[in-house]
Amino acid sequence: MVWATKWKQGRKANMFRKLQKRLTFFYSLTCGIILAGILLVCFFYMKGAVESRNQALFSSLFLNLSNQFQSQSFFSDQWLAQMETDNRLIIHVEENGDSLFFPGAWDPATDRKVLINKAMEQASLEGLSDNHLSPGSTRQSTLFYLAGNSGDSYCGMALQSATDAGKKTLLVLQDITSAERQAFFQGLFFAAAGILGFLLLGGVSWKFVGKTLAPLKESKQKQAEFIAAASHELRSPLAVIQASASAIKTSPQDTPAMIENIEKECSRMNTLIKDLLILASADSQKWNLTLELCDGDTLLLDVYEIYQPLCRQNQIPLELKLPDMELPKIRCDRNRIIQILSVLMDNAMSYTGQGKSIELEIFLEKKYLCFSVADHGEGIPDSEKEAVFDRFYQQDKSRNQKGHFGLGLPVGKELAKLHKGDLVLKDTPGGGCTFLLKIPFSEQP
Repeated sequence: MVWATKWKQGRKANMFRKLQKRLTFFYSLTCGIILAGILLVCFFYMKGAVESRNQALFSSLFLNLSNQFQSQSFFSDQWLAQMETDNRLIIHVEENGDSLFFPGAWDPATDRKVLINKAMEQASLEGLSDNHLSPGSTRQSTLFYLAGNSGDSYCGMALQSATDAGKKTLLVLQDITSAERQAFFQGLFFAAAGILGFLLLGGVSWKFVGKTLAPLKESKQKQAEFIAAASHELRSPLAVIQASASAIKTSPQDTPAMIENIEKECSRMNTLIKDLLILASADSQKWNLTLELCDGDTLLLDVYEIYQPLCRQNQIPLELKLPDMELPKIRCDRNRIIQILSVLMDNAMSYTGQGKSIELEIFLEKKYLCFSVADHGEGIPDSEKEAVFDRFYQQDKSRNQKGHFGLGLPVGKELAKLHKGDLVLKDTPGGGCTFLLKIPFSEQP
């Protein structure tokens, strides 16, 4: 049995672990896709903004050069060198097919002549051709991009102008290799940020899913414990009934006593099954209450009249304390409130010895009408105060007594919650337990 129990527990743990992995993957994937989308939008927006700025700067430079090109008949080498050095430009000027003698102010990664030839071919594809131009007219290419032979990159534009003396051509290239590399490294940064973000999302999702599944695990565990405890409690009266039935066959003279035992155990089983049905209805939220306006002091007085003879028989003084002021009515199910108070009275009588009193009291506390049942027994340690409301609480001493299953207080707690109230436990001054049933009172007169 031990190994079978451990196998079942291990199987359940493995099931929850698989579920946690699947949910973690799903959450991480979903959030990762969203994160990747955001990073891609940010990256392309930033890249587009940088490219637009660079294009605007280059267009401004080209406009300046083209104005100089059309208004002046020559360029000084010093001015061209300064323009090339400051802006990483390659400036090429032709007049009637002859190149202006200018060696360039710096050496690009790809041979200068190779770049110029490639650029002229690209410019012709971008709108610049050798078609006849009438004097005074110009033709300008669109912005184009060019790749060198050594991993370098360029953008460029070209301009042709026709004069009476012939045709002049201006070609301007700008080295954008550093900008391209910067964009590449920015892409790597965003990719690394995305991967790191996905890993962090995975870790956070794992912990989040684990915490989310924790109540489900606890509920599953409590359900298993509840079923095991209920089976154990039902087995005990069934064993007595079976033994009594067998005794009737073997010892007919003991039939009356055995029948009495069977009736007692059937009554115990009936009580247990009723409590189980109440808890099941509360868990499934299918419990219906018959609500009506009731006087709280009248309810407490009814409970007092029911238990006063029993307490007198057991030599337990039962005291009733009612306030002089008129109390507001409560909207409740009368029978269920009496049932809760009966549970509390049964519990108090079980722990109160002869000569020690039980006090019933009713009073107002904020928006609640409070029913108090106080005993002067041994009390309950602080560490166990919350546990007494657990179903089939194992440390509950009342389980060792006939008729007690450890379900009374859990049933009372659930019925109190159904009334939008609560059932709490406090210490009685001088020793013992005080249970407070709090029910919200009605504002109606």
